[in-house]
Amino acid sequence: MYGITLILTLVIVGGIIAYIGDRLGMHVGRKKLTLFGLRPKHTSILVTIVTGVLISAASIGVLSIASHDVRTALFNMKRIQDELQGVQHDYALMKGQRDTAQQELQEAEESYKQTISDLAEAEESVTALRQQAAALENEVLALEAEANRLEASYDVVETAFGQIRMADIAFNASEVILTTVVNKDIGREEVRAHLERFIKEVDDEAYRRSARAPESDAYRAIFLQTGVLDFVVEDVLLAPGDVIIRAVSQGNSIPGVPVWIYLENYPDQMVFSKGTVLAADMWDPRGGIDIDLVVLRLLREANNAALNAGMSISKDRSNAILLPGNDFGKVIIASREMEEPVEVRLVVSEDTWRSASPVELYLDLVP
Repeated sequence: MYGITLILTLVIVGGIIAYIGDRLGMHVGRKKLTLFGLRPKHTSILVTIVTGVLISAASIGVLSIASHDVRTALFNMKRIQDELQGVQHDYALMKGQRDTAQQELQEAEESYKQTISDLAEAEESVTALRQQAAALENEVLALEAEANRLEASYDVVETAFGQIRMADIAFNASEVILTTVVNKDIGREEVRAHLERFIKEVDDEAYRRSARAPESDAYRAIFLQTGVLDFVVEDVLLAPGDVIIRAVSQGNSIPGVPVWIYLENYPDQMVFSKGTVLAADMWDPRGGIDIDLVVLRLLREANNAALNAGMSISKDRSNAILLPGNDFGKVIIASREMEEPVEVRLVVSEDTWRSASPVELYLDLVP
């Protein structure tokens, strides 16, 4: 309704101004009036132009007076356009910030969900670790109890070991003291007499090596269970051939105490055939170990193997094997020219019976 009224007002004002201008133009034309020294025709044209200008000015004035929006459009359009561009720029910037904030929010929500999941897993892990810690604590308590028990046992052993260490060892455990061979063709009395002489020799050897028995005992330096000699006599008589008897120390003993011994008997038979390898090991000349150390270790192994096989030993020889000295020297000399690994072997020289002590060996180097 406001717009219709404004249009009607503009039409009426324009009509009035046009009418006045027409009447004024006609009057100027009839009277042949002039303005500013112009000819009447030109004066009439000027009046018409002025009338048009007045119509436009009146229209604009009326619109400006009647409408605030028209005034704003006429006088503040540039400022409004600048503000509109600024608003549009701010809108685009805020829209970008909003999109970034939404993306960050989404990432934060995903991170939150992942954190919650990790927290749940961590809680489960904590529960499991607590259970494991409880189990380990029980094990620690059990180990502490075992450690205390072992420590007490260690104190006892250390005390005993200290006592042993303070003295020399007269005989080692399972050490063969002496051996003898009993012939199969003699009778019971001869067998017993032979074994009694053997036990006397064992007692003398133990006494010589500082073992001592109480004066009330039957022997000066050894202790032998009662009845053992009788059993051995019967075993010898039942054997199909000669028998090797060995007196062996039951355990480590120190000087000043009796040596507890037991008797082993083995039938005299061939235990090693010619060419049997009693001990062997690889030696590398680039390994930094001299070959003589390897040979010495193999000699110990070969001697133990011979003793375990029941070989006899004599009074003047504690070993059950024999390696010629020149073999040892030849191997050491030959090793100086070697550049590749070789196998060092201790080989039996001849078929050997238990009574034929010691076992004769030779050294063999196999590439």
